[in-house]
Parts: sequence; structure tokens; C-alpha cells
Amino acid sequence: MPTQHFIIGTAGHIDHGKSTLVQTLTGTNPDRLPEEKERGVTIELGFAHFSLPGKGNDTFELGVVDVPGHADFVNNMVAGVGSIDLALFIVAADDSWMPQSEEHLQILTYLGIKNFIVVLTKADLAEDLDFVVEMLADDLQGTALAEAPILPVSAHTGQGMDDLRAKIAAILKRTEPPRDFGQARLAIDRAFSPKGIGTVVTGTLTSGKIDLGDTLTAFPADLKGHVRSIQNHSSSLQTAVPGMRTALNLPDLPLKSKGKKGIGRGHLLVAGDPGPSTLELDVLITRSPRPIPGQKGTQRPLRTNQKIYVHHGSGRTQARLLFAEANLLAPGQEALAQLRFETPIHALVGEHLVLRELSGEATLAGAQVLDPAPSRRHFRSNRQQTFLTERLAAPNDLQNLLKTHLERDLFVPLPDLSRALPYTEAQIKAALKKLTKSQAATILQNGKAAASYQGWKTITKTATRLVQDYHKSNPDEKGLPVSDLEIRLASSEPLQGISLSPDLFQALLTWLAEDKFNVAENLVAHHDHSLELPAELVAPAAEILQQLAVDPLNPPLPTDLKKSPSHESAYRFLTRTKQILPLDAKVTLSVDAYQAACQTIANHITENGPTTASDLRQLLGTSRKIIMPLLERTDKEHLTLRQGDHRTLHPAYLRKNPAEE
Repeated sequence: MPTQHFIIGTAGHIDHGKSTLVQTLTGTNPDRLPEEKERGVTIELGFAHFSLPGKGNDTFELGVVDVPGHADFVNNMVAGVGSIDLALFIVAADDSWMPQSEEHLQILTYLGIKNFIVVLTKADLAEDLDFVVEMLADDLQGTALAEAPILPVSAHTGQGMDDLRAKIAAILKRTEPPRDFGQARLAIDRAFSPKGIGTVVTGTLTSGKIDLGDTLTAFPADLKGHVRSIQNHSSSLQTAVPGMRTALNLPDLPLKSKGKKGIGRGHLLVAGDPGPSTLELDVLITRSPRPIPGQKGTQRPLRTNQKIYVHHGSGRTQARLLFAEANLLAPGQEALAQLRFETPIHALVGEHLVLRELSGEATLAGAQVLDPAPSRRHFRSNRQQTFLTERLAAPNDLQNLLKTHLERDLFVPLPDLSRALPYTEAQIKAALKKLTKSQAATILQNGKAAASYQGWKTITKTATRLVQDYHKSNPDEKGLPVSDLEIRLASSEPLQGISLSPDLFQALLTWLAEDKFNVAENLVAHHDHSLELPAELVAPAAEILQQLAVDPLNPPLPTDLKKSPSHESAYRFLTRTKQILPLDAKVTLSVDAYQAACQTIANHITENGPTTASDLRQLLGTSRKIIMPLLERTDKEHLTLRQGDHRTLHPAYLRKNPAEE
């Protein structure tokens, strides 16, 4: 029989009957600690399970997370509700709306919870139930609960319990099952180590599957461990699926303790290649206009540079809050901001966060992640603010997420997109295909990367122009050095403010090589480019060659050859085209003269054996000033080999010319 897994969470003020309701629904008392049972107060998260008929022949397997209602344990409450599919918002008929009711509602709203049932407990104690329902409906106007059904129930008499079960099933039948985007993510809400078993953790698997033997990465500890066993409500499994309350045995991972690195509640387990954690998140901050009674912090403006606690998954981390524009954010307002954390965090686009005071006294705001790996330096740049604003227009639309990502970064390898976005690789490729058809994206590197269509068009057009302009200005050079192309691209007007990543630049070089350019020897040149001597340098070049031909091995000084700027340019051209050969700062020969001298030296040593520099100087009819740099060059090129005061033919030359031995 097909099974769908969902998570139901409770919320509401202390003593409004959350735990009693859960026990009546499931048959399990979620209060597991002796202190909880003794005091009758939920302190820690409690868990239970029950089943309901689903769609057709399907069965709904429902995990229940029961949260504390007392103000002192709100941090525990937030840790439990981040992954629920349906919230049972509990209000007691004999007590009505209370401060913790308001705070729990705001937390659920900040976390993006959409499905609610308002459960009016202790209905048997209400003198005028219809009046209580009417008053409660008034309290909920303008909130996320305004359209939620209000169901009066009594856990003691059973009143309304069947209606509640039917309403839960009805809502879940029209609820999409938990999304599986391929990357398993489980926020740890309990961690312990039974003797002889090793570390065991529990949490809700919000995406992806976990199989026996899988390797998981724990953040922020950045530790890896393999899954020895999996359980769901005490039943052993081979595979855990999204929406399932999951217990994992991870013997490789130690529990965290003072001075010891390990894992515990608040840590996040991620499968596959999740990418690194970050110390920054760019987010949209949203504040409720409704004050929470007794919490002065909810009525004060948030200030830029303010320190806060950020709740993510089952954990919380200290962070500093910086707004993009104004320095204050009043209740009822929203603004773009950057959160800068004290310890790394691993988040995805679209995830929801809760912001609370460092004192733990007030819930201040909610946040939605728009950029999970931003730059501190570029946060307030026009480019980043445009990116965040455009992403905010449709934060849950994959095509918009991809389009904004590519427009900002120009080029992104596909694995980077898969790590940054909560979508499968197949979904990303399908969305990119649509963007390609609408000329919003370009697929590169055989499908391994994508680029903004307009951005890629701009960068390739700019690179082409830079290379061709260089050829026009330097017709006597083979090509534009690759390093110079990178510098010129980064400083070009069309690409101002764009960071040219190594991956992007390498993709550009690949594109150039596949188009109409040669990319070799760290130079880029157009296929049609050939070394040409500009007309104005023809006469100076001819003059230099003529001067070197008068007495080939007793040439003029280079300074005499480069007597004017045009002669200097001609000298450089002749050097690059290997028509002349500078031996050192004071000696330049024509290449013909040098090659003739080499042949004379080789013949002489072959016939007479090892010889001295003095003998070779006399043989060539040149001076010591010429012969010494000449022989240093023949040594370097492995024609000759110096042995004391003599030179013989180099073994490398003899291997190429065996007849000389």
C-alpha cells in the first residue's frame, strides 16, 4: 500500500493542552522527561506517530512534533517546527489568546508554514463555545490563521477528535508531499550515544533519501560519517525518505562536548556534495506589525549592526545584522539585509530563518534566504542589490533563480547551481533549456556549465574586439598574452563590476579556441592574423639588416641600430620574427650570421677536436666581445659543451647529427 510521510507540529501557549491532544491523537505521551511528567510542563521537544487514510488506497504516516509552550523554552520550540507540513495551533477555550500564542504564530509565519488548523481545546469547559469561537476568529484577523478552520475539541471527552482527524487528512490530501531535490538534509533535534552502539541522532528528513552506508557531512562541525542503521518510529529501514522522522546510527561521529569537536542538536546533516558552509547570508527581513505582549523588543526598531540569534533548522547561531539601505527596521516593515555569523552556516535559497534577541526574551523577525553564499565586500553594490531585488520578485521560481544567478555571475558550472539551489539536477537542466529557448541562457562546456545569454554575448564580443584591436596596434606580435587579455577584460567598460572567475575565463579561452582564434603558448591570436611589418617600419628594418650584413661578426652596437623610435620598433619586429638575434645588451647578430658561425664551429670541432674560445675567435675573425656571448648561446642551445677552457660538441647535438662523431 503506497505511503506518504508528513510532519505535524503543535504550537500554542503553555497549559493549552498540546501534549494531551497529541496523546489522544496518537496514544503516545510526548513528554518523555521525568521533570516534564512531574511538572506537567513540556520542556523539550516531544515526538509521536499515527496513521490516517490518505488519497485512494494511500496511507498517511504522520510524525508529530510536540513543542514547549512556556516562554522559557521558545528556543526549543523553534528547533522543532522548521520542517512541519501542517501546524495544529492550540488555543484553550477557557483561556483564549495569550502572549505565547502570538509568539508561536509569528514564528510559524516567519518559517513559511502554510497549512494550519486552529484547535480549540478544552471545549467541554467553555460556557459559551460559539462566543469563544467568534472571539478567537477576531483575534486571528490579519494573520496567517485568518482563513484556517477552527475546530473545538476535548481530549477528555473525545468531542471533535474525529472531525480533527478528518480535517488533517483533508488538508494533507491537497498538500504536495515533501519535496525531494536530491540532496538529503536532516536537522538534528536529538543526539545521544547508547552504550555499545555509538552516536544516534534524530530529526526530520526534509529532502533527499538516506540509504544504509551513505556518507553524511555534519555542519558546522564539518565532520563526515557513514550511516550504520536507520529507524523510523522504532522500525528498521533500508532507506529514509523525505517527510520522515528519522533516527540514524552514525558510529563515526562523536557527540560534541566541551573542548571536543562533534555533533549535537542544532547541527545539520547533508548527503552528497553539499558545498562549503558560509559566514554570510543575504536575506529579506520581515517584521510582524503585531506586538507580542510582554516583549518590548518586538516594538523597538531593529538596528543595522545589531547582534541577534538566528534560528535555522534545529539550531541557532549568533550573527550581526546589516541592512542594505536604512539603518532601522520598524515593526511591520521588510528590508534586504546581510547576516554575518560567528560560526559557519549551511543554507539554501528560499529557506526560512527566525531572528530573536540575544537575551532570548523576544522574537524579532523572520528572514528568507536569497543568496546563500554572498560577498561581504559587494553586499551594497548596485549589482548585488539588483540581483537580490529581482530574485525577491519570485524567490520560489526556478527559472527566476537561475536567470538572476546567471545575470549576476555571467557563468556558473552546473554542480555549483545544484549545490546552491533546492532543485534536482534534472529540474535545473530542464529550466535551463527553457531559458535557452527564450535567449536568457547559454549552455556551455557540453552541458557542464551555463551562462547568461546577454552576458556571454557581451564577454565574447568584448574579448574578440580586444584581441583584434591588439593585432591592429601590434601587427608585428604573434598575439595578445592570455594574462593581458584577462586584465583588459576585467577593466573593459562592458564588464565593469563583474568578477571574472577562473572557471569563466577558462570557458572563454575554450570558446575562443573553438571559434576563430589560436590559443597557444599563452597567446591568443585570430586565425587570419600574420606577422606583418607596418609600412612605416620597412625602411628602418632594411637599414638594420644592411648594417648587420656589412661585417656580420663585428656588428654595430644595438644602441646604434635603435637610433630612433621607428628603428627601435623595427628592431623589436626583427627580433620577434627571428631575423636578428640579440646575444646580450651589447651584441646583436643577424640570424643568418649566427647560423653560419654555428656551422663553422661544428665543422672545426669535428675535424680538430676540442678547441678554445681564442681559437674560435681567430677562426671566425671576430673579437672577444662577440665570441664570448656567442659561445654562451651555443652552450645554451646544446651545440657546444664547455669543459674547462675547451669546448667540444654537446652530446645532444651529436645524437641529432651522428655523422659528426
